[in-house]
Amino acid sequence: MVFVTLLSPKGKGAEAANYLKELKAPAGITIRDVYFTLGRYDGVIVFEAPDANKAMSFVMATGLATDYTAETLTAIPAKEL
Repeated sequence: MVFVTLLSPKGKGAEAANYLKELKAPAGITIRDVYFTLGRYDGVIVFEAPDANKAMSFVMATGLATDYTAETLTAIPAKEL
């Protein structure tokens, strides 16, 4: 399953940005890419997880470590529909 996490900072600033630059995938997670963005969200993580529970654990750990507010979406490739 592919997930997209949208991040909005609440604090930690540069420390959080550095954490995302060096983000390592825990067992069972594959990080496709991490982006910094301008606009409503300041960061995006695109990753794969075997299920929603594993994805939620990863997002919660990342949010706690960075002090970002996170919104995660399940992404379904258009060619699979």
